[in-house]
Amino acid sequence: MAPAFLATLDPSALDPSALGSGGLGAGSWWRTIGGLAVVFGLLFLSLKLLSRYGRRGAAAQARMVAVWHLGPRREIQILRLGEEVSYVYKHENAMVLLRQEEWEAYRQQYGETVAAGPAGSLTLPPALTRWFKATALRPAASRD
Repeated sequence: MAPAFLATLDPSALDPSALGSGGLGAGSWWRTIGGLAVVFGLLFLSLKLLSRYGRRGAAAQARMVAVWHLGPRREIQILRLGEEVSYVYKHENAMVLLRQEEWEAYRQQYGETVAAGPAGSLTLPPALTRWFKATALRPAASRD
């Protein structure tokens, strides 16, 4: 027993020889390419609209505040992410989160001019400088 929707189809429409040479027909390639063009066009349009009307407030508060250079491939980056400031130690292929603090605490400690300006080179605090020099001069453990 055939389903009811098959009774409405014309049996000659299902004949593969009616579709053209090779059973696929020349029109099917153009339909496929046209369908892909429509899909990619809609994707491009939606990405353009998202970039234009996306959230801008959150992106404006995520930025690099300062960079403390420690050597050829070592540095401490101070990043502002919303209302939080993160200190990240970066060395070759590794990044380590040192600490996090509130934006207001950072602003009170270092002042508005440093926090509002573009990312630049700052001198390290003396305690941090002493710590890095002590770890660099520490002799390696001898192997027996």
